[in-house]
Amino acid sequence: MRKADRPVLVELAKEDYARVEPLFGPQYPNLAFVHGVLDEKLPGRVWVHEENGVVVACLIATRSPFCFAAGTLTRAFFDQARTLLEGHGPVQIVHPPEPGIGEQAADSGFTPALRRQFSQPRTGWSAPEQALPDGFELIRIDAALFDRLDSPMARSIFGSGADYAEHAIGFGFRKDGQIVADAHGVVGGGLAELGTFAHPDYRGRGLPSALLAEVARWSAKNGLEVVITCAEDKHASISLARKLGLTEDFLYPVAELTC
Repeated sequence: MRKADRPVLVELAKEDYARVEPLFGPQYPNLAFVHGVLDEKLPGRVWVHEENGVVVACLIATRSPFCFAAGTLTRAFFDQARTLLEGHGPVQIVHPPEPGIGEQAADSGFTPALRRQFSQPRTGWSAPEQALPDGFELIRIDAALFDRLDSPMARSIFGSGADYAEHAIGFGFRKDGQIVADAHGVVGGGLAELGTFAHPDYRGRGLPSALLAEVARWSAKNGLEVVITCAEDKHASISLARKLGLTEDFLYPVAELTC
């Protein structure tokens, strides 16, 4: 086999996941997801490229669209990522903002995009209290409720209801026996990254905002730093983050593709 044909990335055994943590510093976005996979709290896979026994590049894939790359990233890295993620569906590979990386991804067929990260403004912060909407029952989501949610994204992120109940936090609004809106926190690395979903018939009633506030308050009380990320132009999510009192940290790049 020629050197140029050798695989760039090989899958890392779970017992070796700690070897890649130094590649993901404190300013890396979506660290709750990264540590969730590395701590085996979220379903995912990890591939690495090594040189002389040292991990120099890493790709982390969750079962959701969110994937994460760090280290020395090249065109060959993104070519290999496409192969490894084949059949995954839509992906967004978060990568460092260093010059040239986005171009390497684009040369491999990925489309550049930007996301925003928001976080709580200070230690001791708590989300503002919000009035709960009339006619809806607030409920903590357990394993049984999670398995009945109409939320494909949540299922792809967290896996089974049992895993969710052990490693995540969420609340929902119930009406007529159905969960019509839900919000969750991905927990990892001392962070809780929040997300929400509302059934189309129940949108425009302020349900996501009230639920995110519940998850945020629970997270803060349990010593977790609250984070929200969203697409650069997703105005509804930006408004929700600001309504919670979160402050914008930065824009960060992603490479998008349907694999």
